[in-house]
Amino acid sequence: MKTKKIENSTLIWLIVGFLWSIFMGITAISIGFGAVFPSMNRIAKPFICPRGEMELETQVYRPYPGNTITTLTWYCADQETGERNELGIFPMSLYAGAIYGLLLFVVIVLGWYLYQRWDALPKSAEAQKWAGWMPTIVVVAIIVCVTLFSLMPLFRSTTTPAPTTIAGATVTSIALTFHEMSSGTPVAFTSTEKPLTNWNGIPIMSQATAGQQVGQDRYTFKVPVDSGTITSFYKDTLKPLGWTLEDDQWLGTKYTKDKNTLLVTLAPATDLQSWVVTLVLIP
Repeated sequence: MKTKKIENSTLIWLIVGFLWSIFMGITAISIGFGAVFPSMNRIAKPFICPRGEMELETQVYRPYPGNTITTLTWYCADQETGERNELGIFPMSLYAGAIYGLLLFVVIVLGWYLYQRWDALPKSAEAQKWAGWMPTIVVVAIIVCVTLFSLMPLFRSTTTPAPTTIAGATVTSIALTFHEMSSGTPVAFTSTEKPLTNWNGIPIMSQATAGQQVGQDRYTFKVPVDSGTITSFYKDTLKPLGWTLEDDQWLGTKYTKDKNTLLVTLAPATDLQSWVVTLVLIP
């Protein structure tokens, strides 16, 4: 009877540990760490996107200065047709979390088994003392590792990598320019020049009412349409021209082609009736 009681107790702990591992795999690992390291959820591809590729689209919105909202949207892109279907966060986290939960459960069971084997061996009084502290040490180690893992993005944010040169500009300078010009600050556009129809191979919207060349690398025009129409126009017209969308934010998009970078940024005009679009071509 005593042996049966121990076996039942062990079985109960295994069931509880399994359920806990699955729960932590879904909530802490897939949803929690997956938000910081999105590529972790690609492990669910065979289940939610078996005949395509999982693609992540990151969008940064700035409703007003000082407030930034970042959204992550996963898509399953068909390799033959190129059609993309949005993936729900919960089915993806369910599959990815279950896999990570099973791995976590295996680690826990393996650790428990090795500890039981070690605990059954003859030990000195000093070793027995350490054996009593071993479970506490393991728990503390797990908590410390999880805490450090979650703080990794903070450590990364305090480290500024050396900028990489891109044809006379740098990744850092491009990012700063893009951030500044897509901040949503109203612009006083006073030019009355007739807008161009094409600037350096980049089409200008036919609805534009005025335009202005600003230096050699920028062109600005005013257009009385909504921001969605502007963004859709350049997404639709630039892709056939060989430009690849690299970054899509609320008031700006970034495209690359060969070694060139194109920024398309929007800012509300001071009359609040139009948008001022700025094209920045960085060779």
